[in-house]
Amino acid sequence: MRQELQAQNRSIFSRPLKAALAELSDRRQGILFIHRRGHSRFVSCRSCGHVIMCPHCDVSLSHHLPNPQGRAQLRCHYCGFGQMQPPRCPECDSPFLKHFGSGTQRVEQALQAEFPHLRCLRFDSDTTRAKGAHRALLTRFAQGGADVLVGTQMLTKGIDLPQVTVVGIVAADGLLYMADYRASERAFQILTQVAGRAGRGEQPGRVILQTYTPDHPVVEAVKQQDVTAFIEAELAHRAELSYPPLGRLVLVRVSGADETQVAQVIRELAAIVGGDLKDQWQILGPAPAPVLRVARRYRWQMLLKGPQSSPLPDLTGLASRCPTQVSVTVDIDPLHM
Repeated sequence: MRQELQAQNRSIFSRPLKAALAELSDRRQGILFIHRRGHSRFVSCRSCGHVIMCPHCDVSLSHHLPNPQGRAQLRCHYCGFGQMQPPRCPECDSPFLKHFGSGTQRVEQALQAEFPHLRCLRFDSDTTRAKGAHRALLTRFAQGGADVLVGTQMLTKGIDLPQVTVVGIVAADGLLYMADYRASERAFQILTQVAGRAGRGEQPGRVILQTYTPDHPVVEAVKQQDVTAFIEAELAHRAELSYPPLGRLVLVRVSGADETQVAQVIRELAAIVGGDLKDQWQILGPAPAPVLRVARRYRWQMLLKGPQSSPLPDLTGLASRCPTQVSVTVDIDPLHM
């Protein structure tokens, strides 16, 4: 995609993907994958730089379009808060608000603008909330009711669509750089699965993966479809840091309405746990959670890391040491940090 920019292509579709989409016909269908729903990831003021945030969480509000003629909405994907998009910046009153980052709605919008002859269906949690909508959308697509299916990772598994000959991964980079040691594993899994939707029938399939970092190990592994090489490389990285499955992690998270109190409680718990740790176990943190505030509750956490062969620390008494206004959760080998 760096080369596309140098060639003055400002579209979210690369030239190879455009050419592949232009060749779709009644007997050939396509899938466009983007890992986020909604229209844009956040809305920012081009005059003062202000980003519109959720009032209850420390995350930006995502931009959604209810329908092509409807007024734009902003939603929080953590607590569910929603509001109409203001016409002007709430900080400096500038009218120059810009949408950044692509979601399924934006891809659908761009597809309709550049390829008006292609019929499009969107397949994400926003369009499949009603009972039976999941099956109805897939049935409609399988029966030729649309040329292109735009969706999130909901469409990566268990879908057998023989007419799909083109799969476009619009923005692979969004999966590669998440703040989690499992990011590469998840990215490889999702990208490999979505690539497997192409060419399941008699006609050969083609997968076009758009990225700004084509030399990333995950992208290389997906391109080569070399599962064994990826697993060996990933296990070597995990072994260096004693991360699962070659070590154990225990995530202890404390949450409450008062950030000062939450931070104090997690430090006290860390001191208590640290005095009892044995057999090469260590504490990482305490530190604020990656998203500090969710639904008006502040979250701090610590990670306990130890060898696979060592018994887990006894943490059964932590809850009794917390004030009633503060809650504590313990997650063994957490899937999400």
